[in-house]
Amino acid sequence: MLDSILTLNNLYIKIILISALPITELRFSIPYFILAKNIHWSSVFILSIIGNILIGVLIIYIIAPAMIYLKQNIYLSRPINYILHRTRSRSLLINNFKLFGLIIFVSIPMPFTGVWTGALAANLLSIGKKRAVIGIIIGVIISACIVTILTLLGNEIWINFIENEVNKKLGIIK
Repeated sequence: MLDSILTLNNLYIKIILISALPITELRFSIPYFILAKNIHWSSVFILSIIGNILIGVLIIYIIAPAMIYLKQNIYLSRPINYILHRTRSRSLLINNFKLFGLIIFVSIPMPFTGVWTGALAANLLSIGKKRAVIGIIIGVIISACIVTILTLLGNEIWINFIENEVNKKLGIIK
């Protein structure tokens, strides 16, 4: 799926779609497009936020309710129950702190946190849709800030390290 998205011609659509994918979300789209594709960080930042928020809203209003309905199907019940069980087990923070927990959960840029799990957990834990969307938006913005800062800072540190190593090899002292 990722390969087919990367072959699209429209760069903006690529960034939005990749930031909406499960697991990768904007944790992948921001560093990938800034570092590998040399796209200015501000464009990647904004488009990744848009893609991540859009999928969060889609999950809250369409995917999560559809999953609850479809788990009655004998063929789909096993994978859906697995996803729901995994989401419940990872959503202790959201359950304890509701909206604030959702914001923190979505804003942590680590595997198995983020919009997909957070939006599904908000639905399972009966957080109102409007409150969940607010939590998703705030969490996504915080996460995008963290990932962008780490990407830019890490890249700067790496460039300085490489430059220092090259200068040492060439005998250039600064």
